[in-house]
Amino acid sequence: MTDTRASTAPTAGQLNLVDDGSSVDDSIPGLKIERMIDGTGAGLILLEQDNCGNVDRVAIHPIHLRYMAERFGLVPSGDLQAHRAITSLQRRLRMLDERIAHLADFLANHSDHKHADLLYEMTYARATADMSDEFCRELEEGDSHD
Repeated sequence: MTDTRASTAPTAGQLNLVDDGSSVDDSIPGLKIERMIDGTGAGLILLEQDNCGNVDRVAIHPIHLRYMAERFGLVPSGDLQAHRAITSLQRRLRMLDERIAHLADFLANHSDHKHADLLYEMTYARATADMSDEFCRELEEGDSHD
């Protein structure tokens, strides 16, 4: 008998299983989940279910598994580019908040009130600093919910 699970390089249309210790069959009786080498390097996932002697097999690509998990809300969306953009914008907004607070503090404590009327500038800077604080507070609340 020939072992179809040999570790030789697969030919077109042939799949070889990889024993990486990640086979799962302890939580659902009769179910085996294993990674496979499919010749493209993508590493398909093989699901085998034994139903009273009839073995059903399904091979899926990891991207399809990820899509299904995202689609049904099992994992958060994996849009890496959007995540990077959000992280960058959060960092920039926090830096801007620090600069706005510094400007408001400087106008309030170190400006030349004796020779210039800076009431408008101080009011505007303080209001802008308050708005910036509020926006950054929302960022911190969002971080605690993730």
